[in-house]
Amino acid sequence: MSAQGTVPASRAVKARLKVAAVFLVAVAAVAAAYVAGKRAGAVQDVLSASPAESRRVAFVRKQPCVGGWCETIWMGNTKEDAVQVASLSAGSEHCDEIAWARDGFRVGFIVNGYQLRVFDAGSRTQVGQVNLIDPDGTPSSRIARGVTFSQNGAAVTFDDCPRGRSGCKSGLAAVR
Repeated sequence: MSAQGTVPASRAVKARLKVAAVFLVAVAAVAAAYVAGKRAGAVQDVLSASPAESRRVAFVRKQPCVGGWCETIWMGNTKEDAVQVASLSAGSEHCDEIAWARDGFRVGFIVNGYQLRVFDAGSRTQVGQVNLIDPDGTPSSRIARGVTFSQNGAAVTFDDCPRGRSGCKSGLAAVR
């Protein structure tokens, strides 16, 4: 008498299928981790600004470094020809705002909410640095926002604001 039916797979075949499944899961996990790492560790442009009456650009790049995230300041006529003009200290400095003079000859970067670093756009060199607000701690309880250069670029106006709430007042500072 003959018996018909399916023959169960051998143990060797089952073992190979398990190894193949584990291998595929491991490959998928490594690929997902690689993509997530590349995305998290990628260089990012976090701020960018251009003057109203000139063809120039200034921007801030953020990238991972030993002390956490590092920010660098870049300037140029276009993003393609921009050069790095400054590097901020990792973990202790960050750029909050970029302000251009209307004519495009001066640009200011607000660092840590209160310090204005002024650059000459033609030579791409730092020409001044001034605390718009006296810091009272780290972070400062007040920040400067809405920086605007005067017509001749010798002074700036700004809003002196409490951090995280309303109640701003006007401020003025010489930058030359």
